This record gives sequence, C-alpha cells and structure tokens, in this order.
Amino acid sequence: MGNRIMNFFQWLFDTNFMAHVYCYRQDPGLVGLHFWSDLSIGAAYVAISLTLAYLVRSAKREIPFSWMFLAFGTFIIACGGTHLMEVLTLRTPVYWLSGLVKALTAAASVTTALALPPLVPKTLGMVKAAAISEQRRVEIEEANAALEREIEERKRAEAEIRRLNLDLESRVQQRTAELARANQSLAELAAIVEHSADGIIGMDLENRITSWNPAAEKMFGYRAADMIGKNIGELAWTDGTGKASAVWRRLPESTGDEPAEIECTRRDGGTILLLLTVSPVRNQAGALTGASVIARDITERKRSEQQLQQMQKLESLGLVAGGVAHDFNNLLVGILGNASLVLDSMPTANPNRVLLHHVIDASERASALTRQLLAYAGKGRFVIERINLSQLVSEISTLLETSIFRNVQLRLELKSDIPQIEADAGQIQQLIMNLVINAAEAIGEQDNGTVLVTTEQQTVDEAYIAQNFAGDTLRPGSYVALEVHDTGCGMDDATLSKIFDPFFTTKFTGRGLGLAAALGIVRGHRGAMRVYSIPGKGTTFKVLLPAAEGTAAAPVTETPQSDLAGTGTILIIDDEPAVRQMATSALEAYGYSVLTASDGQAGIEVFRNNADRVAAILLDMTMPVMSGQETFRKIKSIRPQARIIVSSGYNEVEAVRRFTAKGMADFIQKPYTARKLARTVKLALNPDLS
Repeated sequence: MGNRIMNFFQWLFDTNFMAHVYCYRQDPGLVGLHFWSDLSIGAAYVAISLTLAYLVRSAKREIPFSWMFLAFGTFIIACGGTHLMEVLTLRTPVYWLSGLVKALTAAASVTTALALPPLVPKTLGMVKAAAISEQRRVEIEEANAALEREIEERKRAEAEIRRLNLDLESRVQQRTAELARANQSLAELAAIVEHSADGIIGMDLENRITSWNPAAEKMFGYRAADMIGKNIGELAWTDGTGKASAVWRRLPESTGDEPAEIECTRRDGGTILLLLTVSPVRNQAGALTGASVIARDITERKRSEQQLQQMQKLESLGLVAGGVAHDFNNLLVGILGNASLVLDSMPTANPNRVLLHHVIDASERASALTRQLLAYAGKGRFVIERINLSQLVSEISTLLETSIFRNVQLRLELKSDIPQIEADAGQIQQLIMNLVINAAEAIGEQDNGTVLVTTEQQTVDEAYIAQNFAGDTLRPGSYVALEVHDTGCGMDDATLSKIFDPFFTTKFTGRGLGLAAALGIVRGHRGAMRVYSIPGKGTTFKVLLPAAEGTAAAPVTETPQSDLAGTGTILIIDDEPAVRQMATSALEAYGYSVLTASDGQAGIEVFRNNADRVAAILLDMTMPVMSGQETFRKIKSIRPQARIIVSSGYNEVEAVRRFTAKGMADFIQKPYTARKLARTVKLALNPDLS
C-alpha cells in the first residue's frame, strides 16, 4: 500500500517534460507577461473566494441559497488554482499535477453549472416579493409622514400657547429679578461700606454728615450716632494750610480724582494723617445732591516711607564715609607701618624714639577716627566678642558721670540676667556715651534733670517689629534692649525727622555726628534704634541688639612675639604704593623675600610664574582692575593650598563673610604695624603657633 502511494506521488510530480519557459524561448518579456498575469488572476480568484466564504459565514442563515455561494466560491478558487499552476509550470514541468488541478476545476465548474438553472425560478420569485415589499414600505412611510406632520402642527399650536404663557411669566419674573438685583446691589454696597478698612462718610450739600461707617468710627474715635447730622468741618482738622476747608469749597466742581493728604486729631488726642478723596454724588438727572468722603489712614505708611528715606540717605552717606575711611586707612598703613619699622630698628637710648611714639600715637588716633567713620557706614565691627551689656554700662558709669553736667543725675536700672551680645566693646561704649551725653545736653546746664539708662531682655515678633521698627531689617527673636531716657526739652516732629542726619545739630558747638555714628554702630551690629519724644517732657532712645546664641567663645591667646622672623617668599598684591612699600620693608626686615603686584590681574601672573616658591600671599580686598574676591578665587584655582592673608581698610567681619569658607589663612586690619604684619604672616605659615 505504501509503495502504491509513493508511486502515485512520483507520477503526480513527474518533471520529465519540457517547462513552458522553453516554449516561450525564454524570452524575459513573454515569460514575465505570463508569470504576472497568471499570478494576478490566481490571487484575485483566491481573494474573491475567501470574500464569498466570509460573507456566508458572517450572514449565517440570513442569505438564501448560501450553499450556492460556497459552490460558486469553490469554482472560482479552482479556477485560480489552474492559473497558479501555470505560474508553477513555467519552470517546473509538473504537468500531471497541473492536469489534476484542471480536472478538479472542471468538476467544480460542471457541478455549479448544473446547480444554477433550478435556482432561477426561485430567484425571480424572491425579486418580485422584494418589489412588493418595497412598495408597501413606501406607502407606510408616506402615511407615517402625514401623521407626523399633523402631530407637528398640533405641537406648534401647543408651543405657541406655552410661549405666550411663558412670556407673561418671564415678564413678571424679570421685573421681580430686577427688583431683587437692585436690592442685592444695595445690600452689597452697604456691606462694602460696612466692612471697608477705609472710613466712608456721606454728607449733604450743607456738609452735614449723613452716614458714618464702622471704619470711620475706629479711625476718628467717634460713634456714628455722635456724628450724623453734624458738619464735617467740626472734626479737628489740624492741617495748618487749610486743605480741608479748600476741599469742601471745591466740592461742586470736583471730579473725585484729586485726593489730599490732611492731618486730623482723633477723639483721644492722637494725630493721624489721612488721604481724603471727596467725590460728588448726583441723582439720575445729574443734579448734585451731596458727596462721599473716603478717608484712608496713611500714618504708618508715611512713617515707613520716612524711615526708608532715612535709611537710604544714611546708606548713601555711609558708602561715602566707608570709602573715605578705607582710603585713609591705606595712607595710615604707610605712616604707622614705616614709623613702627624705624622704631623697632632704633636703639632704646635714641631720643628720637619719643618723636616716633608721637607719630604712632597720632596714627592710632587717626585710626580711631576711621573706625568712627566705619561705624557710621555700618561697617565698624572690628573686635567681635561676647559682651554683657549691663556689665559694660556699669563699668563705664564713672566715665559717664564725669562726661555730663553736674545738675544732671545719672540713674542705672540694669538687669543682670540678660543674655550676652556679640559686639565690639569699643563701639558699644561709644554708642552708650553718645546717647547719654546727648540726653544730658537735652536737659541743659540750667535745669535739674535725670538720665535713666536701662537694660533688659526682650523677645520681639513680627507684629511688634511692624508697629515699632517698620523699615528696619530686624527679624523676630531674642534681643537685648538698651533705653536711654531723659527729662529734657523733648523734640517736635520736624527735629525728630532730622536727628540722624550727618552734621545736623541743635547745639551751637555741635558737629552733628554723634547720633549719626550711633545709628551706624547699631546698624553695624544688625540692630535697630527707635526714638520716642514729647516736646517739654523728654526723649527716649531705644536700641535693640541681637542676643548671642550658644556659649561664649574661648579667649584667644596672643601669639608669642619673641621670634617673629621667618623665611620664604611673600607675594604682596595691593593697589596702594605706600602699602606695598611699607609691607615690603617690614617683611624683608623680618627675613622674608617679597614679590609685589599693583592689581589682581598682575598678581595672578606673578603667582603663576612663581607658584612653586611663594609661601603666602598678602591680598588687598578692594582693588581696581580685578577685585580681591576674584583674585582670591583664581589663585586658589592655580594652587588650592595657597595661604592667602586678606587685608582691608574695612572690617574683619566682611572678610570673614566673603573668604572664610573659601580657605582664607588669616585677616589683617589696616592700618597695621610692622610687628603686627610679621606676627600675622608667622601664624599663617605656622598655624600650630596659634
């Protein structure tokens, strides 16, 4: 049985024939024509057959004679098979297989041809039935359309009736809504007036008050029941220029866009500054019926603006003072440094040493003057340490008593348990001296009086700062409060607004720098100052200084001065020739080699060319061409371990803020002596000695 099957397939796939391609003489065009034509026909037949099969399968039993569609599909796919066999036998002569496919195609064709004729009568009957059904469908649709038209006409009639009813109801509702909106608008306006932070006052043509909102009650101190019916001019308008009267007179032609700043006295006697806007009120005919007055209390805003202007003025003048002090310190380096160099090299018995001591003492006094300028500039913190303010006041109390008039009694009420502050003791002493002497001079030499100095700890919050120190840079926290109160003549507002101006003084021989410097010292210590004064009753100066956190720092031990000599090359970068000359002479006198540069750019070039032998750099913080900070950064980029000593005519705090985190070896304050410079360099090169 197996041999027969094998023989059958060998016979079926026998290729011992000539392929069609040879019959076409292997002409590419002819071969391609037959190939693509038979392939396209075969593929199309297969697609048609599959489509018919899919149609029958999807429609299931809804298509009549579905078997006929399948038979027709079988016929078509068989035809497609013969064309595909033509493609195969172009080069593979399996003609027996091709013949078998054609035989199957013939069988499918004959079967389909025999099955079609009996279906013709049935198909015609179905066509007639479909035509009758279509006619009936059309008749039914026409009847439905007529019925729908009738229903639509009835609906339109009903809609018209409803529209008329709704129109009537809408008119009633619209009128009701208009009345409700009018009432709501009136209620909203009343609520706005009732809850407004501004005082809103209504008045008639006779300037009689007709309405007085709660904000006006709070602002002026009078209840609405007390004010309605009274003339608005009866309020205590304290503006001496007659602005209030002028505003009422201009009312008929006013447009309401001309606000005026007017002072008024409250019921409790306090004075407030108001921004008044008076707008005319007219009826529908345009006739003037009265006016509305909107009063805004701008007292605190004006006070804040004045404080801000004062701070800006002090800031500008402080920059000038700081610049002068910085340049003066550079000059003092040459004077003090060279004098100290000569003094160190002069024999003890030389009589000229006394003269040099005079030069050095004068330089030190000049340096103290620059510290006062820096204090005014708010940059005067030099030797920062922890201080008990009560203890400091007590220590200088004898000095204070000898500095004031004999008829003035000094009283101290000092709390002993207050926290320490971080400050410069000399600067705080100067602050206390200035305030106490100023208080004593306010009392004068003729009348007896008292100056009271108090200290206490005070915790302030944002509300307290906003009320008492608006415009200052205070932050909520713990502070030490210093108050200096006198029973002198007091000051009016005009004087109060100028007391911190440089060179302003009420004394014949005064220079006008005491309070300006005091404010600079307070600002330099991140504090704030407020003045309270009543003419004829006295003045109180209140100072707040931030309380120190944590424990007190350990005392700094002095560097041994027995051996300040050293070796190595020191690079001096400073734009001031006198500073370079003095520092060079001083360092060479103590055994160092010196390289110099007149600005940051030149200093970087010198350092780059000598980086392997420069032991330390003395760098000025403020220079043209390139700043000390930029020079510092570039030197560190060349050699991160470079030891840089920062020098400045400003204070150490500024240098620490800018350079400590970046690897500053030390800081030296201008002016300095040769010995101090040598000690600083020694410590920078030998940190263990500190």
